[in-house]
Amino acid sequence: MAEAVVDVWVLDTAGPSARSAPPAPSHGSPDTGVLDDHERERWARLADGPTARAYLELHLLARSQIGSLLDRPPGSLRFDRTCPDCGRQHGRLVLLDDPGLHVSLSRAGAVVALALTRSAPVGVDVEHVEGTRFEGFGEVALHPRERTAADAPAEAHAAAWVRKEAALKALGVGLRVEPASFVTPRPGVATEVVPGLPSLAVVDVDAPAGCAAAVALLSADGPFEVRRH
Repeated sequence: MAEAVVDVWVLDTAGPSARSAPPAPSHGSPDTGVLDDHERERWARLADGPTARAYLELHLLARSQIGSLLDRPPGSLRFDRTCPDCGRQHGRLVLLDDPGLHVSLSRAGAVVALALTRSAPVGVDVEHVEGTRFEGFGEVALHPRERTAADAPAEAHAAAWVRKEAALKALGVGLRVEPASFVTPRPGVATEVVPGLPSLAVVDVDAPAGCAAAVALLSADGPFEVRRH
């Protein structure tokens, strides 16, 4: 992968092009053999069939693509997810076998997203437009300067949300920083969204109908290339 390039996959795991559905977690699946203990445990705890399927498909996709890049068996890849606050395994995903390959994952219902790059820390996010149609969205997600547009179409709200989520993932802070504390980054413009942390740029990504997606890359230079798969 070239410098300042992010490879992105956004898939609807319930769509007609998706693979046939794996069994429910309680019945096991041969596909889960490539997952690590943490992934299998998380997958097994998901009682909802479509949600479990999306989780499994996303992690199989990540292992398959990373394994191909590194010429390694997908099941041999080792990840760390240590949270800097509590030490539990729900923090930023780090590939122990090659920390220079930055990885980000996202799920929204049956839709999943994966971003890979060697350029810099990256964040990807996908969300259903309907997921932003709730009372109080402005207070939760929009900076006070943006709330005059709180009656904007839900598509605009979803675009703002995924840009902010992607940015916070790229910074490695997640929702420890409130999305309403900063203005939505403009696509392709290097922005310091959290004072004292590196600048980043965001790019909107094509997503299945009814969804919005964005990817963010730590960068002081602004635009970067997205290769959509």
